[in-house]
Amino acid sequence: MTGNKHNHEGESGEHGEPGPGPYWQRMHRDWRFWVCAFLMAAALAVYVLSGDLAWIPHN
Repeated sequence: MTGNKHNHEGESGEHGEPGPGPYWQRMHRDWRFWVCAFLMAAALAVYVLSGDLAWIPHN
């Protein structure tokens, strides 16, 4: 119990095997990242194409 066995930085562990890398590099393989990216892009498109969410036409 001298140290934490969880390595949050993604470096290699005690067994000499290479780590998977930091999360900001691995997150592009995660489905949750792509769902959030798609939803944000859709929200931006709705905001821009609707004229700042003004559904009623301006004079």
